[in-house]
Amino acid sequence: MPKLRQNVVTGEWVVISPERSKRPEDYVTAASPKRGIPADCPFCMENDIAYKFRIKEAETDNVYVIPNKYPAYVKEDSLVEEGDGFYEDTKSIGAHEVIILKKHDEDIYDDGKAIMNELIDVYKSRYLLYDKDPVQEYTMIIHNHGPEAGASIEHPHSQLFSSAILPSYVEKELVGSRKYFVEKKTCVFCDMLKQEKDNAQRVVYENEEFLVFTFFASRFPFEMWVVPKRHASNFEKISAEVQSKLADAMHEAIAKLNKALNFPPFNYWIHTLPHHSENEHDSYHWHVEIAPRVSRFGGYEMGSGVVIDVVSPEIAAEFLKKA
Repeated sequence: MPKLRQNVVTGEWVVISPERSKRPEDYVTAASPKRGIPADCPFCMENDIAYKFRIKEAETDNVYVIPNKYPAYVKEDSLVEEGDGFYEDTKSIGAHEVIILKKHDEDIYDDGKAIMNELIDVYKSRYLLYDKDPVQEYTMIIHNHGPEAGASIEHPHSQLFSSAILPSYVEKELVGSRKYFVEKKTCVFCDMLKQEKDNAQRVVYENEEFLVFTFFASRFPFEMWVVPKRHASNFEKISAEVQSKLADAMHEAIAKLNKALNFPPFNYWIHTLPHHSENEHDSYHWHVEIAPRVSRFGGYEMGSGVVIDVVSPEIAAEFLKKA
């Protein structure tokens, strides 16, 4: 029987309806043929198409950063409203960067955990840069893997979006976590961690600092969350020791996904406290969400906002743990 489940943070509903699907094994993707490195890849350093625009202070041994050629957000000194009195219209102020691994054939799950750790270090440094900008309200790091997940260029890369607005979904998390804190005097994410540890059904991996679990009210089959065990609101302020454990947790989660589903397309994104939000530290808890892209939204999902997930998180966790 299908079940309605509510996201305890945002209040949104999803339908978990495994009867509409087949077994988890049916989501194993077909192995992609090995492709050679295209001679004209714009992100390969030797072509010097993108590399010549690198932000030199952001470069590390294995990573470089460039401004996005077609940015969603652009740099301005202030937010300028251009609405007509009825519709609100402003310039899309902020920054849009591409964070690129130097080697085309080296991905985030290839080199042990070292490459992931180095990538996270670059994420942190770019976050902290935009945290100093009074115009910026929020910075989000995302990673797209595979064309189905929006990666138009095969070369491994992440993206940074810094904006003068607060993204709607993050705002829902902030409002929901604040409401929970006022009512229960505790962090909803911390309580979620306790529930997942006690239940254990959805836990996929853990180390000293992080718990990885399939999300109770998942919007995507095999959706996983990576949540720090100790309460913390700001990803960009984690210590080097915690960062190394995050790299371990992320690497293991993606490795299990790849082993179980044969390298599926996926996205991940980091939700952290907005810039200039000193009053939210007690109620908000930063985290990473990993979303495999093995299903598509239909008309009901798009028209209602209620997602139907055809793989229960419990079955997904069991399948991932066996990988």
